[in-house]
Amino acid sequence: MKSFYQTFGFYLFLLLLSLKTAVAQSKDYYPDEKWRVSAPEAQGINSKKINDFISLLRAGRIQKPITSFAIVKNGYLVVDETFGNYNGNTPHTLQSVTKSITATLVGVAIEQGFIQSTEQKIISFFPEYSSIANMDNHKRDLDLEDALTMRTGQAWTGESHLDALNRYPGDRMKYVLDYKMETSPGKKWYYNSGIAILLGGLLQNASGMYTQEFAQKYLFDPMQISSANWRWSHRGIPHTGGGLFLKPKDMAKIGYLYLRNGNWKGKQLLPEWWVKKATTRHVTYTEDIAGISQLSYGYMWWLMSLDKKARNQVSTEIFMAYGHWGQFIFIIPRYDMVVVFTNSSSASYAEELKPISLLFDYVLPAVEG
Repeated sequence: MKSFYQTFGFYLFLLLLSLKTAVAQSKDYYPDEKWRVSAPEAQGINSKKINDFISLLRAGRIQKPITSFAIVKNGYLVVDETFGNYNGNTPHTLQSVTKSITATLVGVAIEQGFIQSTEQKIISFFPEYSSIANMDNHKRDLDLEDALTMRTGQAWTGESHLDALNRYPGDRMKYVLDYKMETSPGKKWYYNSGIAILLGGLLQNASGMYTQEFAQKYLFDPMQISSANWRWSHRGIPHTGGGLFLKPKDMAKIGYLYLRNGNWKGKQLLPEWWVKKATTRHVTYTEDIAGISQLSYGYMWWLMSLDKKARNQVSTEIFMAYGHWGQFIFIIPRYDMVVVFTNSSSASYAEELKPISLLFDYVLPAVEG
């Protein structure tokens, strides 16, 4: 009997050791141009549940405008599905997912020494403007962290302002800098695409490089992302509020960078403290989105709870990049998982938000049991 227990204990030890080794190896893995691939079941995902979900998507029964759906778990691409006329081989519009990547580029600029800290004043990056309209102490106090958390103090009270900015034929950087202040920075939150667009000019001035070249050299090239394509905003500056296009599998790489605390193949692309700050609650968003009445906001990343029963509680267990028409990157550290959805421009507002419900109602149950 003693021999049996000794043998059983030995094999149990080997099993636990192999599992520990497998987890450690997954943490050390980084994709090259392509991801390694695994069956869902091998990474702890219920294959039947996830395949049933994909069948519903393909039949158009729960989300008609969807163009792609991908899951990376433990460093393996376990789901890679495309729908309709989209095959995943061309860059897809990200819309405001671009903002989360723009914020990421600010962190990269800090890691590279082009920006010293998030306490630097915004106007200090734009010495070319000797005269800025509506200048007051509030505007002088506006710093990079205020911009990243969209607590600028500007009276940017609706995205109709973005339409006006996108149509503006003149200098769009100055348009945003000139914008009237409503209150002191750091107090009031308004969703502000203008400030995200301004960060494109800020990155160019700080680095001395075209923003798209900076992004390619210091973020995309190290991650072997060659699909990046930009829509332009003004004077050769890309539209950093919503103009980036990436392939869905490259969107997953952005999420994976955050799962690995800003490290890529042993090189720190983002400061580790930056990842923590970017995914920490700075603002509580009180309006209802897809049945969630309390989201949080970090550095241009949305944050929410993993527990469906506690979806109305402020939490930061899921990091979410969200763009118009239903473009999403979900980062879920507890499961070492990134989930990507993209949708076509035909999506209604209700359809645009549907991937949040799909995550909770179909994807997470396939992981949890």
